[in-house]
Amino acid sequence: MAQKMFKELTPAVSLEKTDIFAVEQTDGTKQATFGQLCEAVKLPEVAEQVEEFPELKPDDDLKTVAGKVKKWQQDAIKKIETYIPAKSIIQEFPEVSDPGKDDDPVVVALKAQVISGLLAYTMNEKLLKVVADHGELLADFAIQKREQMASYGYFGAEWDIDELMTLVKASKWDKFAVGDYWIEENTAGEKIQFEVTGKNSYLHCGDTELNKPHIVASPRDCLETYYKYNDTNVNAGGYAASKMPANLELEAAKFSSKLQGYMTNVKRLENNKGTWAWAQRRIFLPGNPELVGFHGWADMWDGGAFNQLPLFAGGNAHLLKGAGYNKKKAARMWYWTADPSAADTTRFCHFTHDGLTNAGAASREGGVAPFIVLS
Repeated sequence: MAQKMFKELTPAVSLEKTDIFAVEQTDGTKQATFGQLCEAVKLPEVAEQVEEFPELKPDDDLKTVAGKVKKWQQDAIKKIETYIPAKSIIQEFPEVSDPGKDDDPVVVALKAQVISGLLAYTMNEKLLKVVADHGELLADFAIQKREQMASYGYFGAEWDIDELMTLVKASKWDKFAVGDYWIEENTAGEKIQFEVTGKNSYLHCGDTELNKPHIVASPRDCLETYYKYNDTNVNAGGYAASKMPANLELEAAKFSSKLQGYMTNVKRLENNKGTWAWAQRRIFLPGNPELVGFHGWADMWDGGAFNQLPLFAGGNAHLLKGAGYNKKKAARMWYWTADPSAADTTRFCHFTHDGLTNAGAASREGGVAPFIVLS
């Protein structure tokens, strides 16, 4: 057969699967049948589109929920696009000869386009709201679950201190949990895991009231340095007359400037052995009621916030402590509380390493897990 130029070829009226074509490729010209070419460019079959809104299960995480909703949205949009051709999307309003005539073809077409556009927009807005609402509910549930589990030995989620305090200042109490924590590294290189111990626990407390949104925080374990109340075994004058306030200020001075910037002076009643008095502190030992909800070995003058803080309610998981970050100094450690012993003139109260309230000699060096209030 004589060769012809491409432009001289007559158009093919029909093609069979076995008809052969010359296919130019980078590694040389090859032959292929019409059937092979069709298979090579054929689009994959579209799966059956979802008709109903997908089932959202309680244990679905947010990514799974978003994926289900997104797939349903894509399928729904495909159906709209199939039913309403893309050319029907309004680019600009057409001129209508007489808007009063409902049977005007242009008016009818315009109505159809407006209604379809409104339906698509409404569907999309509802979908976005469903995803946002469901995501927010999942996040809130996770926070409440953490808070409920705290006293069982769950240690919460880690935060950046700035992000956490942004929520505190805005009183967004439902956006973080008691038991959540941040890691402080002080100027001496010591790491301290501070836990959210209470939310607004000192609100309106004091002869000069605290009326700013705040949290109370305490270390997961005792600080590395141990302290004594007094050089001799005396508890006269109680907390205020002892060395403990100055001891704790030594620790506070080592905190990062960022943490110190959030620390707040609060007025609290201190047990001064047979009496109490208001004192202003930015760091302090907890009173027995704040830990265990009762006097322990202290007398009726025990002070503090006058309530057991929620981190310690319902279990000993956060009451029992070691010493140092991740308990590197001691796996279990007893630590001082803010009250002198009611039974004698030589001891102060402490919480033991094995879960008891007790009292020890004032000159004995023990662990400290001080409270700070941040606002």
